[in-house]
Amino acid sequence: MSKVSIFMTAGWIGLAGAGVAIAGAFAPDGDGIALTGAIVAVLGCWAMLFTRKADEYTQALWTAAASLAFATLLILFILMPFAEGVYDGFTMAHEGLDPGTDPAKSEPESSMGLTIMSAIFAFYVGLFWKRLRST
Repeated sequence: MSKVSIFMTAGWIGLAGAGVAIAGAFAPDGDGIALTGAIVAVLGCWAMLFTRKADEYTQALWTAAASLAFATLLILFILMPFAEGVYDGFTMAHEGLDPGTDPAKSEPESSMGLTIMSAIFAFYVGLFWKRLRST
């Protein structure tokens, strides 16, 4: 099996894993499904990392995907804390609490998982967008 076919197959498998992770995140009690999908998506990225230099085309696909994933991380690392703060502020104001008095309301691990999975999904969107636009 050539490096190019490994790269392309890993892309499809990783995209399927990302889809399963997203579906598992919305399913009731789907944490195990979401985790399995996320692991498959990360393993797909890992396989593509080692085969990305098979030729110029796979290098261009990798570059486009990594660029979109990086841009997604930058945007979400800036916007997610802001959005959480606004949400917590409005929620606490509605309940008549002072902002910052109830630390149990914020769930940083859930937003971190959302940020990481969004970056992985953006990677596959960038990969397949470049693949669809290429001739």
